[in-house]
Amino acid sequence: MDKKTRVLNAMDGLPVDRVPTAFYTHFLTPEEQKDNAVSAQIAWFNECNMDCLCIETDGYMEYPIVNTGSLNDWRGIKVHTKDHPYIAGQLDRAKRIREGIKDGAVFFVVFTPFSTIKHTIGGEELVMDYYREDPAFVTDVMKVLEEDTFRLMDHLAQETGIDGFFVSLQNAEWWRFGRDEYREYMAPWDTRIIDYANLLLPHSITHMCSWTGLPNQLDLWKDYNYKTVNWSLSIEKDMDFKKARGYFKPGTCLMAGFDTTPRGILYRGGEKEIKDFTKKLLDQAGQRGTILCGDCSAQMDTDRGHIRAVAEACEEYAVQNSM
Repeated sequence: MDKKTRVLNAMDGLPVDRVPTAFYTHFLTPEEQKDNAVSAQIAWFNECNMDCLCIETDGYMEYPIVNTGSLNDWRGIKVHTKDHPYIAGQLDRAKRIREGIKDGAVFFVVFTPFSTIKHTIGGEELVMDYYREDPAFVTDVMKVLEEDTFRLMDHLAQETGIDGFFVSLQNAEWWRFGRDEYREYMAPWDTRIIDYANLLLPHSITHMCSWTGLPNQLDLWKDYNYKTVNWSLSIEKDMDFKKARGYFKPGTCLMAGFDTTPRGILYRGGEKEIKDFTKKLLDQAGQRGTILCGDCSAQMDTDRGHIRAVAEACEEYAVQNSM
């Protein structure tokens, strides 16, 4: 079974010859960025022997405005044309990575508008200050950002050959929004981008991001229209594979497994330790409707042999536990 088929079968709940693996990371050095991070991401995929790649948007996570010192700096922003470097660069990255990865599935990371503002100004709390200061104006800004993202997604789906989107949901930590406030103000933006991703490319992934290290109010997201869910098994409380099978909607492909922080086994463990841990995960998760992955982005200096060991353990497990 080729890698792409293995991934798409897992997402569809169909049989696979072994559980697929998918780990993503950032590429931030000048050397990596010199080629728009294309060669670096292809090398990561190949050297880790993964089945799919989630293309990170390093260099494009921040919206291209001149100043970000105050909310007023966002006045007058407009949707970008296709030839603007912000759009053209992302299309170039996706297209050339897809061309360079012949045998795997490829997904492209996209964010909700609120997260784009947050990434641009570089402040988890500052974005909340903006929102509290003038929620109506922040909403107007988000409308422009949403249209920009949807146009980008159109081009990505039509022109690059990617297999799906990796929709990153953030901002549901307990301290940020009250539950009713989140449902009223944030949830519509979440559901629109998920629904649009599914409309364009049905094999899309919903990433319930815990990159700040704090648990999310997962139940705010659990009824969304997802096909595959990537959540933080190590951060979200009492949400291992076994419980997740009953928590998320029936038929959901579960994509999780590894703490990607420096304290996690993927980073600090030896080959045998990683393989033993992988097989314990598979005992919990089962081999159908499962993709082994990190909680979030892997450390940039993670030993690629550690990630290869996960795929090797999946192969060994499949032989020992034929489906």
